[in-house]
Amino acid sequence: MNILILNGSPRGENSATLKITKAFVKGIIQNGEHNEDYINVKDLKVHHCNGCFACWTVSPGKCVIEDDMTQLIEKYIEADVVIWSFPLYCFGMPSLIKAVLDRTLPTLHPELVKRDDGGYTHETRYDVSGKKTALISSCGFSSVKNNYEALTTQFEILYRGKCAKIYCPESGLLNVPELNGLIGNYLKMVTEAGKEFSQNGVFSSGTEAELSKVLYPEDLYNEAVNKNWKSKN
Repeated sequence: MNILILNGSPRGENSATLKITKAFVKGIIQNGEHNEDYINVKDLKVHHCNGCFACWTVSPGKCVIEDDMTQLIEKYIEADVVIWSFPLYCFGMPSLIKAVLDRTLPTLHPELVKRDDGGYTHETRYDVSGKKTALISSCGFSSVKNNYEALTTQFEILYRGKCAKIYCPESGLLNVPELNGLIGNYLKMVTEAGKEFSQNGVFSSGTEAELSKVLYPEDLYNEAVNKNWKSKN
């Protein structure tokens, strides 16, 4: 099984989200042989989409821009599992990884097809019936509520509800040495979720409930964060 991990954090290997993602992949690879391919998007040369639609008209399935996306899109097509890993920026994804998402346009057909929910979409050029997709994101807020709704809707539409999601608010705590025990237990739970995902492509309601719990009491977390920022002013 080919696992493509798209690390969209501008911090690269220092990404807090990547810690969660690596724990998740650890769970996936416990169920057989796998090839893991970690891509730090910040290290790639990926131009923004021109909006020329040449990949639909002039050279169907192929982008006219020659950059690192040429090789990346091949990996994206061949991957059995695609994991989008990035922090929450302005209630969405960082611009680096958004450019990668936009440039996957060649994998789709131009014709409009009606979805079950009444909206319209584009069919893929490739067989994705066995492909699994996961979205892993962390943020500095103390709650998922009123922060991840836009991103959730975007990925649910993109992947027609077949995208497992792990959201980790209070991500600044992942780098606090005094909380190693707490963080270690959380990452073990993420690894177990990876095992479940490798078998089913989704999480059970129980797993989702556990993953949605905050790491630390919200009021105490917010107070500590605000005090920390004030000390830097």
